[in-house]
Amino acid sequence: MEAMTGPELVVVTGAGSGMGRDIAVDQARLGRHVVLVGRRRDPLEQTTAAGAAAGVDAGAFTVVAADTSTTAGAQELVAAVAGRPVTGVVAAAGGQGDFRAHDAAQGGAASADQAWTEALRKNLFTAVLPVEALLPLMAEGSGRIVLIGSTSGSDGSGGPYATAKAALAGYGRDLAVRAGARQITANTVAPGFVADTEFFEAGGLGDGDRFIEDVAAQTLVGRVGRPADVTSAVRWLLASDAGWVTGQTIVVSGGTVLAR
Repeated sequence: MEAMTGPELVVVTGAGSGMGRDIAVDQARLGRHVVLVGRRRDPLEQTTAAGAAAGVDAGAFTVVAADTSTTAGAQELVAAVAGRPVTGVVAAAGGQGDFRAHDAAQGGAASADQAWTEALRKNLFTAVLPVEALLPLMAEGSGRIVLIGSTSGSDGSGGPYATAKAALAGYGRDLAVRAGARQITANTVAPGFVADTEFFEAGGLGDGDRFIEDVAAQTLVGRVGRPADVTSAVRWLLASDAGWVTGQTIVVSGGTVLAR
């Protein structure tokens, strides 16, 4: 592969909100060119605006409106990268859907089919398809892949969503094995509850004061997470000095699991 000219290239899916947006702006502030990926263009443009507010030039971003849960969307992303070596990929796209919409024990086969297919599409395929499409373009010796999972993947909360996130962590380990010969690392960051995102509002739980207080009480440090908590972990895993850490799941949850 030819040597890259210009800034290092990092691709962030799910870059239109929450953790994905914060990660994307952080990487741009570090001097990297960031490809912002999401289904809707408007939220991605809002990320470029957030970057501008943080002192990042708009030229540091490329916006790609594509559905990475589909092969066509992954191919659109590859076309946008235009053959440039990719230093990092952060798969932050995902979503729960309505937490209360489906009960696998009572909804029947048709309801389960819909709920489980949606969960896998949103939380597994949105990582697997773009990562596999970009893997041949990743820089040997320095490539970094970070998957954004969830503590639900290990504690079982969230039904189909939890299973999809557990599968994502398994995919990350398999990816680390396959990519290791090229000295490309692959790790998963598993956040607990992170406020200031669309995730829980979309799931029907909201983020009211009482809910936040209840979740904070379940942690060892007495507070809920913020996007910056996840971003700092991702920043390290994408850095050149994290090259001997691969196939791992890094839990960022304030010690929630230990507090139970």
